[in-house]
Amino acid sequence: MTFERAAKAEDAVLDYADGPEACRAFASRNERELAAWSKTQPPIPYAYPQDDNVLGAPWGKLTSGVSATYDLMLASLLPHFGAQLRADSPALVVSWPWQVPLGPAFTCSRRRGSFTMRDFRSHRLLVEPGIIAGQRGVGVFVRPAYRFLYHPSDWVVGAGGGVGSTFELTGNREPPRPSLSPEAVIQFGHCCEASYFTLAMRFDRFFAGENRSILWGSLGFTFF
Repeated sequence: MTFERAAKAEDAVLDYADGPEACRAFASRNERELAAWSKTQPPIPYAYPQDDNVLGAPWGKLTSGVSATYDLMLASLLPHFGAQLRADSPALVVSWPWQVPLGPAFTCSRRRGSFTMRDFRSHRLLVEPGIIAGQRGVGVFVRPAYRFLYHPSDWVVGAGGGVGSTFELTGNREPPRPSLSPEAVIQFGHCCEASYFTLAMRFDRFFAGENRSILWGSLGFTFF
């Protein structure tokens, strides 16, 4: 899929491209347009830097940085909430799935009038620490995984899946143990602006312990 499209009427401030080749061409065109635009701009005189003080202290840089990246901070700090079915009894799951996008951009966008490109990369590496609380006690786990998400520019819902291994480290009256953990994922949001809600449904097949087959799901706010 290698085509570029203009945004619909309801989001007319964005232009999109779908497919790795189209995104590379879009990025190259963006660089050329930025270089041409820069040549038309007048020189900027040097401005002596001033302290950005708030209440007598240089809090301005901190507050401006937080306001510019609030969605990234929220996605990194807010937990995902879910539930597990362990031996026919439910358990609460709280986790923090941190992911790193890899590979070429599959979908990309640019706001009209700007030269800032937003990329959506389908391949991700995931590390998810978390806590399980239920009738069998409280446990701690970490789940490394690979995830793939398909989310074209004209979809408001993306879909994908992945595979990983949940390492239950302690608690739940089980020994430390790994699992084989496939998942199905649905992503809610409009590509390629950051910030989505992600629903993950998983099945864990553990290699040791009493309860070896566990179903669970979680929902939370993600940046990518």
